[in-house]
Amino acid sequence: MGWCKARLMTAARRTVKGCLMYNVATNAVCFQGWRRTCRGASMAEEQAHTLPLFGDEEVGPAEQAETAAKPLERQPLLMIMDGHAMVHRSFRAISTQRHLTVNATGEDVTGVYGFTNVFLRALQEWNPAYCAIAFDTSAPTFRHKQFEEYKAQRESTPEELRPQFGRVKELMESFGVAVYELEGWEADDVIGTLSAQAEKMGLDSVILTGDRDTFQLISPKVKVDLASSIQDRRVYDEAELAERYSGLTSAQQPDFKALLGDSSDNIPGVPKVGEKTAIALLNDYKNLEGIYEHIDEVSRPSVKQSLEEFKERAFFNREIMTIDRNSPVELDLERAKFGEFDRDAVVKFMTELEFFTIIPRIPETDSSQGTSTAADSPIQAPGEGADYTVVRTKEQLAQLVVALKDAGRFSFDTETTGLDAVQSGLVGLSFSTEPSVAWYVPVGHSEGEQLPMEEVLAELRPLFESPDISKCAHNANYDMTVLASHGIICQGVDFDTMVAAHLLSRGQLGLKNLALDVLGQEMTPITELIGTGRKQITFDQVDIDQAAPYAAADADMTGRLREAFEEPIVRDGLSSLMTDLEMPLVPALVTMQRHGIKLDTALLREMSDDLSQQMGQVEEELYKSIGHTVNINSPQQLSDLLFKEIGLPKTKRTKTGFSTDANSLESLKGLHPVVDQILEYRQVSKLKSTYVDALPDMVNPGTGRVHTSYNQTGSATGRMSSSDPNLQNIPIRTELGRQVRRAFVAEGAPDWLLFSADYSQIELRVLAHISQDPGLLEAFQRGEDIHASTASLMFDVPLNDVDSEQRRIAKVLNFGVIYGLSPHGISQQTGFSREEGASFIETYFAKYPGINQYLEEVKAKARAEQYVETLLGRRRYLPDINSSNFNVRGGAERMAINMPIQGTAADIMKLAMIRVQKRLEEENLETKMLLQVHDELVFETPKEEMDALRDLVFDEMPGAMDLDVILKVDAKWGITWGDME
Repeated sequence: MGWCKARLMTAARRTVKGCLMYNVATNAVCFQGWRRTCRGASMAEEQAHTLPLFGDEEVGPAEQAETAAKPLERQPLLMIMDGHAMVHRSFRAISTQRHLTVNATGEDVTGVYGFTNVFLRALQEWNPAYCAIAFDTSAPTFRHKQFEEYKAQRESTPEELRPQFGRVKELMESFGVAVYELEGWEADDVIGTLSAQAEKMGLDSVILTGDRDTFQLISPKVKVDLASSIQDRRVYDEAELAERYSGLTSAQQPDFKALLGDSSDNIPGVPKVGEKTAIALLNDYKNLEGIYEHIDEVSRPSVKQSLEEFKERAFFNREIMTIDRNSPVELDLERAKFGEFDRDAVVKFMTELEFFTIIPRIPETDSSQGTSTAADSPIQAPGEGADYTVVRTKEQLAQLVVALKDAGRFSFDTETTGLDAVQSGLVGLSFSTEPSVAWYVPVGHSEGEQLPMEEVLAELRPLFESPDISKCAHNANYDMTVLASHGIICQGVDFDTMVAAHLLSRGQLGLKNLALDVLGQEMTPITELIGTGRKQITFDQVDIDQAAPYAAADADMTGRLREAFEEPIVRDGLSSLMTDLEMPLVPALVTMQRHGIKLDTALLREMSDDLSQQMGQVEEELYKSIGHTVNINSPQQLSDLLFKEIGLPKTKRTKTGFSTDANSLESLKGLHPVVDQILEYRQVSKLKSTYVDALPDMVNPGTGRVHTSYNQTGSATGRMSSSDPNLQNIPIRTELGRQVRRAFVAEGAPDWLLFSADYSQIELRVLAHISQDPGLLEAFQRGEDIHASTASLMFDVPLNDVDSEQRRIAKVLNFGVIYGLSPHGISQQTGFSREEGASFIETYFAKYPGINQYLEEVKAKARAEQYVETLLGRRRYLPDINSSNFNVRGGAERMAINMPIQGTAADIMKLAMIRVQKRLEEENLETKMLLQVHDELVFETPKEEMDALRDLVFDEMPGAMDLDVILKVDAKWGITWGDME
């Protein structure tokens, strides 16, 4: 029996779009038991090297085609796509998680898949009557001839991406989309010309791109649909543009860009002129000509001086940054007309690439050119045929409580006024007990009939706080933090569909992405309810009748995803990770996030002033040391300065010179003062913008504390990440980093202190256990300095005679092994030649043969199974492990070596956090666990509990996992995070 996913678009109601499982043979919708018949829910296990949306061979292309929606009347609109920008962004967004390959051939289709999703979404939303796509060519453009350094710093296109542009062109041709390429001009010029010609014909245009350069094309007839990332998308018209740039028009964009420059195109701007200054100047004087006519009126001397000094650059920038709207291309509306394509040909192409779950989204044609027809069938989208209830009365609330109790388990979701779980207001709650059955309880909408929040929460609290009722959420951390901020401490939340998707390596983890990829359900984007830009509203302002089906669908889809994921979680041996580690960790994270940590904002403001002066001084010293100015942020200018003018040893070659990245400059330290000055400037600038200036704005005005958010799905190894702010990347080994850490203080000091417990060399200890190397095990068991012990073995000297240089080399090797360091990497870090680096590695493995055996075994396992795993069974899939490309394969091999070690260390830390938090609560201590940063936990504790806390962490952290070596923990404390001893 053939099964497929089907999708219905309705003009009357677009609250929730999606599909149910549809039996082609019987024309019947199937709710019950669909999980067992839909193979798409278990593709992660069956084809580990691709995402689950590939390879469902049981679904025939003709069957998929028959379920597509009939076309709506097309809008008189030209949709123009920036081909290279869209493919590049799609590739980068997905490849950070994994590469997508065709099972039959191994062809990489990551960028093609991402582009196809964006294209089909755009067709659905814009429904254009005309369609065109523009691509760059490999030939130089007129800009390259005018400016040799134009785009010179850009990295070359990844080898595996190059063929995908051809595939995208094939896709466009199968859809009948007009493809434009023009040697000597960029895609932006083609797009500008086509949109200008369309405007003269009275035709509206929308430009799909990820490039803000096209903002200068916006007009009453031209909009820009900008996707800066998968999550960050916004449509710009004249009003939106003016709102974004404080009144600037599209005509002023070339002048604006000329002042700022564009680092992505290697175009330096006018120094001292940032975005705010440029906007102010152009609002006052309209354009460059106006600015220079009134140059004496510029109030800031440094800005005025810079404008005068770099006047020629500003006008030259505008010239090369202005899009040519008169390039030699012609808009042929007959050629660009969209809709009359051969649908069967598109289906065949997508079948070849194994895009099976995308096939139902192919729009129906405007003619009978293809042989497929859309069957009229009783398919219903969840929001249109599902049993969704809005709870507005006490009677309905009582009925909901009974239904949830009787079900014994439910999925839930919260709707809030923002993304900050600690500060945002609660707007509503949604629940689901089975597919297609859901409730929405509004409590915080600005208008409409709804029960008082206090009354609703009082009725629901026993359900949420009952450990006997199983509950599921998507990103439970967020929803539980929201509820905790409203007085409800959830228990019994034993499944998180986002965490499950991460454990199963599902790629994109958003609810709407998963609903589409796993269930075939296309859900309503939030922007359809709250809008975008200056017209955007918060969810509490959304009409309840509109909000209800959107919110109810969130709970419904979460419940369905739980059903889809439970079986593969068990089959892949991931149940213990979910049940005993990830889910018990969530309450600990909620507690930590709600506590936050006190921040000394006055200290940071003072530090910001000091750093500004320091950056200015470094800049002046650099100019003095070379005798002229230089754009410190221009890789091309720095390359010319360092390697042509000064004559320093050349680093790795780039397209236009030699590398000036951090690693390259580190190898040149000490050879000329300018190198150290550049490195110092970069370090200070990054620290200032990322932390010193940003952190004070993140303080919660209600608590006076910073509340970071922890993400359990932040890395493929299982390590957590933190955001808003990210506290995991504050430097610890530099004085500037320590100064930033001094801004994190104990509230109530000196009676309260900050206390740090840090695993010592945890990854090396895990390596000793996994490799079972006798030498490494014995060294740890004897409690020796592991780096000195390694040096003693390698250099054949007594332990007490090891000198600092020998220990340094041994330390590089010990940690280098974990990250698959090559002879070249060893030479870079030690200063020795590559041959000497190879010799060190050979000697190291001779002394530690168990480690070498582990490395070979883990690579062999990865090649055979295409994944590696931690001691607790957490997997990381490595589709590139058998790549024919040496660099790609080498990267996958390094991941194979590192992941079991780093991932096991991450699992140990999570177990430790669960144990420590449990003990803190059992012993009723006032001490609060505040932060987790890599291998360190930070607490806020009253002085009288110091001894109890020290004993507690020394009990629980070493006992988190039973290894053949001791998990050593170091402790220190102080009034600030930066002054601990």
